Amino acid sequence: MIPSFLLAKLYVKGSLKNNDTGFEFALKNIIDSTMLIGIGPIGVGEKNYEGEAITMTVGDKSINGAELSRSNSVPVRMGAPLMVSVTGEKLADGEQRVTIAATTSDIGRIKFDINDKVA
Repeated sequence: MIPSFLLAKLYVKGSLKNNDTGFEFALKNIIDSTMLIGIGPIGVGEKNYEGEAITMTVGDKSINGAELSRSNSVPVRMGAPLMVSVTGEKLADGEQRVTIAATTSDIGRIKFDINDKVA
């Protein structure tokens, strides 16, 4: 199991921002190449977002969180940037605590929290 303090380093500090449909942030795989088979829930405050509310973009491929599975996985190479967009409420200005969960083919479920200000 990977410690949460190391997983939190996947988050690109300063990338949390509102967009037209909700909010987004960036991750960068600093651990090892893997296959992403699930993403979510992503929690902010009392709200949790899952499935269709989450879209992840790796390189030129975008996939909805509801479509990710063991048979429809996304390769994420070490050093690869990922953009995660969440359809939902825009975030309030100031510092936010975001809980991020995902599932990889080799490690299994990972979960970590980050704190960042909305850019």
